[in-house]
Amino acid sequence: MTSRDRAHPPPAGAGAAAPGAPTRAHAAPPTAPGAWSGLSGTQRRIALELLRHGRMSRADLMERVRISAGSITRLTSPMLESGTLLAAAERVSATGRPQSHLEVDAGAERLVGVTLSGRHLTAVLTDLRLTVLASTRLEITDHAPEAVVALLARAVGDLRSRLTDDGTPVTGLGLTLGGSSRDGRAVDEAVFLGWHGVRLAEAVEAATGIPTLVGNDLTAMTERELWFGAGREHERFSLVTVGAGIGYGLVVNGSVVSSPDAQLGLMGMVPVPDGGFPPVSSPAMACLTDAALERAWSERLEAGGRHWGPDRGARAARILSLAEDGDGDAVAVCASFARRLGRFIGITAAFTLPETVIVAGERASVASLFEAQVMAGIAAVRRSSAAPLDVVVREHDRAQWARGAAVLVLRARIAGEL
Repeated sequence: MTSRDRAHPPPAGAGAAAPGAPTRAHAAPPTAPGAWSGLSGTQRRIALELLRHGRMSRADLMERVRISAGSITRLTSPMLESGTLLAAAERVSATGRPQSHLEVDAGAERLVGVTLSGRHLTAVLTDLRLTVLASTRLEITDHAPEAVVALLARAVGDLRSRLTDDGTPVTGLGLTLGGSSRDGRAVDEAVFLGWHGVRLAEAVEAATGIPTLVGNDLTAMTERELWFGAGREHERFSLVTVGAGIGYGLVVNGSVVSSPDAQLGLMGMVPVPDGGFPPVSSPAMACLTDAALERAWSERLEAGGRHWGPDRGARAARILSLAEDGDGDAVAVCASFARRLGRFIGITAAFTLPETVIVAGERASVASLFEAQVMAGIAAVRRSSAAPLDVVVREHDRAQWARGAAVLVLRARIAGEL
């Protein structure tokens, strides 16, 4: 298992209804200006390859998109004329033949990505390759939709104020949260915020003047991994997130496997066995969350007589910190948690057969600190003759989740839908 946090560098609407109004038919997001709407399907594939992998020779691009030399010239010429693509200075290859390199003008537009939790709003301003140009994090003290929209507008204003106004348009805002949105406009349900049927995109557009899409945070994070993370090396991988909840995302054949039900946290109902004989299984959402870790900690302290210590009732982050410092009880609790996480990974891998598994989320560091325990948990539910699972741990950073939100609007821009 490796522990990596790949930063993947260079690799308005008005008249919105109240945010909490009942959900009805929702207007489509306004379309921002740009050259994307006139592109063919192959031209969009060319742009996507250049966004994901950066500057590329025409020969390499032809191989990736599987088109001829004549086609690459015919398809990219209008994109160069419109400024969608840039041609780098020709370079001489080892054979002495000149090679012309192409890249997307990543600085032609800016995108905003915003992710919400029950306690914080994290926002980033990026270019078209999702390079973070500015970021901010604000505490959410009022869960009322109107209050959150006002806070979001403040965050967007803060991001814009940090950069020189050079006329570069902000063409889209992606907003994700731990909840569901079937149409990309309204929040059907967000338990952490207590929202049901909130017409969020319209309210955000009215407050910011930016075309907005709303989506599930895990689905967007999986898409970010596909475009700018594990998906650049693997056609099939899974994403396991652990923290306030337990989440699962899957990519097969270079596409995110998704449906409206994927936003409902169904993996939380998967039974995960403990290490007992015979084993006792509990739903993942009852044994692989911060609340479960905190409950196990309290039970261990009570059993050991540490009733009134300073860390009685400690939160999950504190428990993990104690384990890092060598506290015996914290080590025992976190090691047990890691083994169970490993069993969850092994069980899901038996169904989806991933090439690699990404572990992310607030408590992902459990998997790096207790690597051996995670692998032992996987081995407990996996045949020894099966290929070893490659497990990669992402250091938790809410800005990366906000980048995932920006993927929502980047994808829509390339498709000519926003």
